[in-house]
Amino acid sequence: MYLALNVETSFEIKSLTDLPKFKQLMEYLKMKINKSKLAEELGVDRRTVDKYLNGFVPKRKRKKPSKIDQYCKVIAALLSEDSKQVFYHRRVLCQYLKKTITGWSVPPLLFVHT
Repeated sequence: MYLALNVETSFEIKSLTDLPKFKQLMEYLKMKINKSKLAEELGVDRRTVDKYLNGFVPKRKRKKPSKIDQYCKVIAALLSEDSKQVFYHRRVLCQYLKKTITGWSVPPLLFVHT
């Protein structure tokens, strides 16, 4: 009897997305996977390795613009060296923008005490 096996002999795991293929190969060969060693080599937790071995696919994140993008030109103009207004602290800039732009709320990252 002749049996031809189409098994790839070399298999390199570069990322977590390669793990489902690796699991199929290991199940076919009836070998167990050392999840702790894989986790150590990939630099993640063993539970993360287990999750990806079971077919986890991360949700795609949509790109959405920042809430401050619409005010970038105003802020850049105010902070430029040609501006008559001089801001020594971000807090002063935030107060000025609150007064001049209606409906402007302070983003949490911009309002940091220095």
